[in-house]
Amino acid sequence: MTKDEFLFLIETRTEHEFVYKGKIYNLTYDKTDDGKTQIVFGPLFEGQKYNSTGEFLNKAKIENHFFKDMLDIF
Repeated sequence: MTKDEFLFLIETRTEHEFVYKGKIYNLTYDKTDDGKTQIVFGPLFEGQKYNSTGEFLNKAKIENHFFKDMLDIF
């Protein structure tokens, strides 16, 4: 998956699931109490919440690697 493909998923609020080293990772969405959309990402049933695409790209990790640095791997 390229960064542009990933950003399209975020912009269209498309859920996505993939496997990395035998672990299933999920990209889903939730709402805050005030109605804002949050990105939820992480191993299946262990997702972390991020308030924006920028926060997600700066903090989300798969094992010891930043997700944004791995985009071309998927």
